[in-house]
Amino acid sequence: MQKPLFLTLAAVLLAGAVQAQITVGPRLGGNLATVKLETDQADAPDTKSLFGPQVGLTLNAQFGNLSVQPSLLYSRKGFQLDDSRNVDFDFDGDGDDEAYSLKTTAKARLGYLELPINLVYSTGGAEGGFQVFAGPYVGMGLGGSYNVKARIEGDGLEYSDSNSSGVKYADKASDDEDDDNLYVRRFDVGLNAGIGYKTGPVQAQLGYGLGLSNLVPNDADGNDTGEKAQNRAFHLSLSYFFSLNN
Repeated sequence: MQKPLFLTLAAVLLAGAVQAQITVGPRLGGNLATVKLETDQADAPDTKSLFGPQVGLTLNAQFGNLSVQPSLLYSRKGFQLDDSRNVDFDFDGDGDDEAYSLKTTAKARLGYLELPINLVYSTGGAEGGFQVFAGPYVGMGLGGSYNVKARIEGDGLEYSDSNSSGVKYADKASDDEDDDNLYVRRFDVGLNAGIGYKTGPVQAQLGYGLGLSNLVPNDADGNDTGEKAQNRAFHLSLSYFFSLNN
């Protein structure tokens, strides 16, 4: 009983694949990305968005008004953290602390090899028209950069400094106190949804990516830090499709 059912399902899927209109083409766009940050700190820094490129290939398998669109992309995400607070320091060494203003800006740019698979509904079928789409994605971290700038002002003193380092993908942070790299978990899983428009071979889409994975690794001892950071990104893309059907 199970074997005939399996063969029937396989035959239906194969027939659908044969009847589908297959197109593929380059995809170019950008992300306006940040993170949703959850921490126990009462004075947690503010998060802001950074722009990053998105480039790759998209395949479109059209079945009437519905299509499946898997893509293979290089997608750069990231975030900016701005922190401002008052601190007490004894810079002149006289034993008395003075009040200073400390402003810090950190920018993290995270590169991903990303595979989104979207189910797309087009009002005009293969010809295009207005679209709505949704689907999951999985991303693998491929590198990045981390920059921190700090400025101290007060009591006639103005001092600024900056530091640039890299991004390392790991499940656990480093125990090296001299390691200035930003540690982030390598894999990210989430959901995409949005709208678009397709006319002929040209497709434009505007979407939102909701990351579900926690990017914050465990501490150097392997313990959960209790903090959470998840990718969030608006993305705008333009694709041009070429037919693969004879």
